[in-house]
Amino acid sequence: MRFLFRSIKWFFHSLWRALNFTRLLILNLIFIAIVLLIVIGLREEAPEEAIDEGALVLDLSGKLVEQPTTPNPADQLIENWLSDSDKPREIAVGDVVYVIQEAKKDPRVKGIVLKTVNLETTSIGKLLTITQALDEFKQSKKPVVAVGNFYQQHQYLLAAHADTILLNPAGAVTIQGLGLYNLYFKSALEKFNLTPHVFRVGTYKSFVEPYIRDDMSAEAREANQRWLGAVWQEYVTNASKARHIPADAIAPTKEQVLERLTKAEGNAAQYALEQGLVDQLATYDEMTDTIRDFAGSDEHDFRSIAMSDYLQSLPPRYQPVANKPQVGLLVAAGAIVDGMSQPGTINGEALAKQIRTAMYDSKIKALVLRIDSPGGSAFAAEQIRTALLAFKASGKPLVVSMGSMAASGGYWIAADADKIYAEPVTITGSIGVFGMFLTAEKALNSLGVHTDGLGTTDFTGISPTQPLPDHIKQIVQLNVENTYQRFLDLVAEGRGMTPEQVDKVAQGRVWIGTDAKKLGLVDELGSLSDASAEAGRLAKLTDYQLTLIEPELSAKDKLLREFFNQSAEILPSSVTHSALGKLAIQWWSAGNQALQPLNALQDPQGIYSYCPVCQQ
Repeated sequence: MRFLFRSIKWFFHSLWRALNFTRLLILNLIFIAIVLLIVIGLREEAPEEAIDEGALVLDLSGKLVEQPTTPNPADQLIENWLSDSDKPREIAVGDVVYVIQEAKKDPRVKGIVLKTVNLETTSIGKLLTITQALDEFKQSKKPVVAVGNFYQQHQYLLAAHADTILLNPAGAVTIQGLGLYNLYFKSALEKFNLTPHVFRVGTYKSFVEPYIRDDMSAEAREANQRWLGAVWQEYVTNASKARHIPADAIAPTKEQVLERLTKAEGNAAQYALEQGLVDQLATYDEMTDTIRDFAGSDEHDFRSIAMSDYLQSLPPRYQPVANKPQVGLLVAAGAIVDGMSQPGTINGEALAKQIRTAMYDSKIKALVLRIDSPGGSAFAAEQIRTALLAFKASGKPLVVSMGSMAASGGYWIAADADKIYAEPVTITGSIGVFGMFLTAEKALNSLGVHTDGLGTTDFTGISPTQPLPDHIKQIVQLNVENTYQRFLDLVAEGRGMTPEQVDKVAQGRVWIGTDAKKLGLVDELGSLSDASAEAGRLAKLTDYQLTLIEPELSAKDKLLREFFNQSAEILPSSVTHSALGKLAIQWWSAGNQALQPLNALQDPQGIYSYCPVCQQ
C-alpha cells in the first residue's frame, strides 16, 4: 500500500513538473515572440535615411580584421548588455576597401576624410590593402584629407596616402620602427622548480625559446632581423614615396632626429611639418573649414557621410546572382585549433565541413581560400588539408590568397593549392614543428607533496605531477620529427620541389611574401582580387560571381542571435553604463583574454605548427 501511495505521489509530482515546465516554456516563447514583433515593428516604422552628398568620413576607430568574429549567442548577449565603449569594434578590411571603391564612382561623395586616431595597431599588410584603394580613389580627382591630433606609426601609413595631412599644432607624428621583444622564463621556471620538456624540429623554430633560454638565440635573432628589416623597408619606401619625401624623413637616425628637433625648438608638430610628414598644422575649426571647401557646410560642421551608414546603403559585397557561376571564397582567419573553438580562431573540423559543402555545390566552380593565420594544431591543419585535397580531386580549381600571415599551420593548409598568391609583406613559411609539456614534480616535492602508485604498463600515470619518463620523451620527439617530415613531404609535393629543397628554406624560418616567391613557396604576388581572377581563369569562366561561403546558422541560433541583438537595444542604458555592468564585462573580458592563448594549444597529440612572432 505504501509502495502504491509513493508511486501515485511520484506520478503526480512528475506530471506537475512536466506541466509547469511546459507552462514556463510557452510563456517564455510568447514573451520572446512579442519582443521580436515589437522590434520588427519599430524597424519597419523607422524610415531608412537617404545618403546625402558630402565627405565620406572613414572613421577607423577599432581593430582591422580579415573577417569579423561571430560570438556565440550567450557571449553576444553579455557583451551587448554590459559592454561599454572600451572594447574596440572590429572593422573588416574588405568593407573599408569596398566603401572606398564605391565612393570613387558615387557623385554624392565629394571626397574622403580619413580619421585614424583610434585605430589599433595592426599589420602593415592590412594597411597596404587600404592604401591601394585610397590611391585608386584619388584617380577620381576627389580629395582625400587626413585629420588627427596625433599619428602613430600604423596610423601614419594610411595618412601618408592622403592628398593633405592635417595635424593639431599640439600634436605629433611618432614613427619608431619595428621591434620584437619577448619575455624569457628559464630562470624563473628554475626558481619555481618547474620543468619544461621541449621537443622541436627546425633551427629557427623559436616558439619554445622563452621556456628554455633567458635570451634570444643567435639563430632566432638572425631570422627575425631579416623579416623585420624587410617589412620595415617596405613601410619606409611606401610612406616616403606616397609623401614625396626622402626616406630619412620617415626613418631618420637618432642624430638626425636630435638635430632636426633642436632646430624646431623641441616642437614635435613643427618638426613633422618641416620634415614634410604633414602638410598643415590646424586646429579643429581650421580642419573643419578645410573640409567644408569641398564637402559643403552643414550648420557648424561640414556635410558628412558616416562610413557605417554608407556601407549599409550599398548592396552586399558577395550577393549571389541567379544562374551565374560562382567562385567560392572561404576566409580562414586566426589560430588553427582542434575541438571547441572561440571566436577569432579556425576550427579544423568546421572549416573542413565548409570546404566539402563547396565541393558538392554545383554552382561553385572554383574556390579561393583567404588565409590570415599563424598556424596552430598540426592535427586540425591536416584535417583542413585533407578536405582541400578532396576538393581538388573533384576537378575544381583551388587558389590560396595569403593575407597578413599564412605561416606554420597556415602554410600547411596552403601548400597544395593550384596557385598561391601572397602580398609583398605577407608573413609566411615558418615550416617547423614543436611539442611542449610542463611538469611540476620538483615544485610539489619541495612542498612535501609526492606522487606514488602503480600501473599495468610503462605508459600509465603520465601527468604534470611526475617526471616525464625517458621513453615518453623519445616517443614525443619521434612524433615531432615524423610530423616535420610529413610537413616537408606535403610542401614538396604541393610545390613541385624535393623534401631536401624544402628543408633548406624550412627549419622554422619566417619569410615575407617577396622572399617566399623567390624561394618557390608562393607563385605570385597579388591581392585577393588577383587570386579570385586566377581562380576564374583556371575554371575557364568568362563571367562569374565571387561568393562568400559562411557557416550556416541553425534556425535556433538565428532566432537567439536576433533576439539577443534586439533585446540589447531596448535594455535601459542605466544598466549598460552602471558600475555593476562595467565590472561584470571587465571580469568577462579579462577571463576571455586570459584563456585565449590556450585556444591555440589543443592538438590531441600536443604537436603544433605555430608562429607566434608572426602575430607580433
